[in-house]
Amino acid sequence: MRNIEKYRNTFIDALDIEENDVNENLTLGEIREWDSIGHMALISEMEDVFDVSIDSEWITEFNSYLSGIELLKRLGVDFIND
Repeated sequence: MRNIEKYRNTFIDALDIEENDVNENLTLGEIREWDSIGHMALISEMEDVFDVSIDSEWITEFNSYLSGIELLKRLGVDFIND
């Protein structure tokens, strides 16, 4: 499975939402499932799936679907050759 698909699935699994609810414009708080509790579940799922550790200072920077990709790129996850 490609990293972009894994990333997409982290939203589906952690937030317990439908596939069509996930898109590049999705932002924190836009859907009721992505509240503060959902945010921490999403962080945890991303750490497990991509075997990374997300610093607490970076958690606040992760507030949208696209910012999560940028965060993972900084942690060495490759989305370019996906």
